[in-house]
Amino acid sequence: MRLPRNQRTLPLLTWMGGLLIFSIVLTGESSASGLSGPAASLPLRAEQAVYHRAELRKVLSVVEHRTKNEKVREKMRDKLSAMSDRQLRLAASLCERIAHDDNSARSDIAFSIVTALIVLS
Repeated sequence: MRLPRNQRTLPLLTWMGGLLIFSIVLTGESSASGLSGPAASLPLRAEQAVYHRAELRKVLSVVEHRTKNEKVREKMRDKLSAMSDRQLRLAASLCERIAHDDNSARSDIAFSIVTALIVLS
């Protein structure tokens, strides 16, 4: 007896999400993702700051929609503000997919990855 297609792919998507989280944690912040040394302490350019705030708003809207506990929301806001640009871009990309299709297993897995990314950052 064969399982329906969506039940066969769910374990695969779960493993892929786990591998993505593991690779992010393992590789950490690379030198290619941004400046290092004295140049890193320079303030962000205006257009980068606007882009950063837009990505932050995307992630916050999904997190606040899915999380009901105000204490957890506040901790997530603090963690999000401390995330690197690279991590925030990844979370924003996943949140766009969650916002597009909110009631699916795919969006649940993406939200789990976003949550792990925020917690582990």
